[in-house]
Amino acid sequence: MRHSIVIVDDHVLIAQALATMIGSIPNFDVLYVCSGGAELIERFKQPKNIPDLVILDVQMPVMDGYAVAQWLTENKPEVITLALSMQDDDEKIIKMIRSGAKGYLLKSIQQKDLAYALNTVVKDGIFYNAKVSKALSNDYIRKEVTQQELSTKEKELIPWLCTEATYKEIAASVFLSTRTVESYATNIMEKLEVRNRVGLVLTAIKKGWI
Repeated sequence: MRHSIVIVDDHVLIAQALATMIGSIPNFDVLYVCSGGAELIERFKQPKNIPDLVILDVQMPVMDGYAVAQWLTENKPEVITLALSMQDDDEKIIKMIRSGAKGYLLKSIQQKDLAYALNTVVKDGIFYNAKVSKALSNDYIRKEVTQQELSTKEKELIPWLCTEATYKEIAASVFLSTRTVESYATNIMEKLEVRNRVGLVLTAIKKGWI
């Protein structure tokens, strides 16, 4: 199955280089390139111009990536948004995720890593690499859990479970056994009524915990 992509970036050379890179990745095609959010919104008035994914620059004049991601979330939620930036600043990553981005890529990304990111996000609905995982872990849950009663330890584990780390890797980081982490994860997902860690991530984002 082929997937269409639109690149939104005010840096023409970077956008062209990214489009060329994507052109060599099987099953992905660049539909067109936009220089900004206003142009994207105007093009979206035509159904033929609506892609499967939007790769969105974070820092743009007039309408920045946060505003464009928010518009896409509110108006075209079926379109997957991936953020693109020169910087791996935690604050920018978290802000883009909260604005609706399903992943965060650096402009220095290699083609094989880009291919992995694209294939992962169309399969799972999200792509969290090491940079995003670190930001999520650093951006500890600050909001109280509503409706569901989670223990202190369960709250502490949610940022870890929202990363790509395996249960074994999480266990080593928090000084628990793998079986204990798996047990906590199962309990958390049951309380939140989700079936897997992808569902947990989406729920945590929706509730504003990460």
